[in-house]
Amino acid sequence: MIFAVLIPSAVLIMIYILFLRKKEWDNLILKILGLILFSAFLIQLRKNLAIDRTVALEGGPISQLMTVVIVMIRWLTGVVVLVGITAPFFTNNKSFKNIMRFITPFVLILNFLFFYSNNLAFFGEKSLFYTEYRFYAIVVEYVVLTLMSAIYLTRLVRRIDPLPNKREVGTMFLVFVLLLPTMMPEASLRILFGDLGSIANDFTVIHRLTIYFSFLIMPLIYIYMKNESYENRRLLFIVLSLSSVFQFLYIRREGLAGWPFHLCNTALFLMLISFVFNIKSTFYFSYFVNVLGALVAIILPNITSDAFNMDSVGFWYNHIYAFILPILAVALKVYPRPQFKMMRGAIIIFTIYLVSMMFVNAWFNNYTSVDYFFLYSDFLTEKFPFMIDIKINNILYFTNNGLIFKFFWLYDLLIYIAFIFLMFITWAVYDFLFRVADIHGALRVKLKKDKMDILSLRKEMKGRPLTEPLNLEGVHMIKIENFTKIYGNSRNPAVENFNLEVYDGEVFGFIGHNGAGKSTTIKSLVGIQSITGGRMEIGGYDISKQPIEAKLRIGYVSDNHAVYERLTGREYINYVADLYLVSQEDRDERIEKYVHMFNLENAIDNEIKSYSHGMKQKIVVIASLIHNPKVWILDEPLTGLDPVSSYQIKECMREHANNGNIVFFSSHVIEVVEKVCDRIAIISHGKLQGIYELKNLRKQGISLEELYMQHVAREQNG
Repeated sequence: MIFAVLIPSAVLIMIYILFLRKKEWDNLILKILGLILFSAFLIQLRKNLAIDRTVALEGGPISQLMTVVIVMIRWLTGVVVLVGITAPFFTNNKSFKNIMRFITPFVLILNFLFFYSNNLAFFGEKSLFYTEYRFYAIVVEYVVLTLMSAIYLTRLVRRIDPLPNKREVGTMFLVFVLLLPTMMPEASLRILFGDLGSIANDFTVIHRLTIYFSFLIMPLIYIYMKNESYENRRLLFIVLSLSSVFQFLYIRREGLAGWPFHLCNTALFLMLISFVFNIKSTFYFSYFVNVLGALVAIILPNITSDAFNMDSVGFWYNHIYAFILPILAVALKVYPRPQFKMMRGAIIIFTIYLVSMMFVNAWFNNYTSVDYFFLYSDFLTEKFPFMIDIKINNILYFTNNGLIFKFFWLYDLLIYIAFIFLMFITWAVYDFLFRVADIHGALRVKLKKDKMDILSLRKEMKGRPLTEPLNLEGVHMIKIENFTKIYGNSRNPAVENFNLEVYDGEVFGFIGHNGAGKSTTIKSLVGIQSITGGRMEIGGYDISKQPIEAKLRIGYVSDNHAVYERLTGREYINYVADLYLVSQEDRDERIEKYVHMFNLENAIDNEIKSYSHGMKQKIVVIASLIHNPKVWILDEPLTGLDPVSSYQIKECMREHANNGNIVFFSSHVIEVVEKVCDRIAIISHGKLQGIYELKNLRKQGISLEELYMQHVAREQNG
């Protein structure tokens, strides 16, 4: 009988070697063989094995030990068949090709050594071997696997494929082990161990463990596959969806009740079609509808047999696959994230499905008992007793050709409404998880970038501590070099090739019209937004490469003075002081000084929401000075202030600069800049127009307003 396999295999191998060994023929031949293998395996699944009805400890068509051996062989054979079907269509996957080269021959040898016992396990009696069409499907399976293995080995001999290294061999074995759960014979648990003695429902221990597994397997697969190529990720889903169909077909279902019309059973075939042919409509139907249906089935399983029984194992295989595959396919970006508008299409298809199942149930129940989507039996009413009266008291029926068509119309309608409601809840959960994933993804990218930045900074520092300034020559200045900022996909820079140096002891004014680029430059300088090009330094610290050290030396007053209004003024200032690690003694001294300077004694312990605009601005100013920053940066600090408040802030700016610090502020009020500043820079349309010393302008009799208008006129004529 073994010659029925070996002779055809040898003949086909010789034909291949002599006539078809051209490289360009390999892929086509392997694909054809893969399709033949798929067909042969499907034929085998038409009936259960004889040993599926036995328990090894109780004996069967073969001995106890041989029963265990054959179960293991059938298990391994299922995995190599799964690999053989898919490997020809994913030629870049080395692990699958190596499995066909090195593991498949070993599995085939086991099948040949135990050929007689294997067939007894299939058919039960020797006399049935030649009368069973499945026997010939098994022979075809062996022949095809032998030929495929030979072709892959020949490709090594012909040096079309390189010899695998140790790492690739190790990966091959790991992949094979990981594939084992996908093709476990559903009868194997009961054959090997007998009954467990527990049913996996009603939240028993085994039921809870199965629920936990259903949720935990997803992150494990995601972590393992997230860095794989798109082709390998797609291969994963084709393998799993193909396995899910094989596992569904493993159990022989007789009659009308065996048709795959249950939602999750239909999902298995839809997912295989979706992944093989990349059909989005069927995939997103599974994503919105079948995942929910599978989750409900996992939580409320329709199981009455022992947990190790073949029917129970098949139930869990089917529903776990239907639950995890659509979610993982989106998580691993095999399919893009769905849009909410796709929900409409899913609802339409679900509506068609449910109405169809109402008619199918009403029709088929004239011949046998069927219950697709639990619309006909008492399964749901047993779980939710309040629905019993609704079901039995609202029946619509008619007869046709002696057949009775009965519809529990209100009961079915309530199931439909509840399911649609749960679909929207599911979408909300999806949307939340998408946002969480985006946040974590952005965090991972930032952490990776920060790590690379630190490595780059260490290299630039050449052994110096990272807390020292990168540029030792710039410790007494603000230095902006070739700064450019472009927002989003805009083609026009908001600021372009901007250069500036500001030194200790200066009050430096930054003027320009609204939209000229002042706030853009300042927000990049204080680290609020990224720098497109160039560099910025605060006291020698690079704001991009040493952001924390640079920001510790900055006091910043923004143009919108956003504060926590439910805090008191004192609480807010202390909060900022905590961020900058200011000692209690220093903060108390400075709070007292500035509260007195800005006349806030009667308001400092009131909630900020009770403050006027000017008082809020003063609190922001005090908070920005609480750590005595080396560089004080203010963006339009005097806008909307009364004359007294403006005078106080200007005096504070002058005092801070006189203490050897830098004050850098922007304004479009030229009179204020002219009175307060030592030097100024004019910016227009994102470009530096000039840097001027105020004392030189006074000597030349040129007013700042006149100079600024000259630049504006030049730009307009430009």
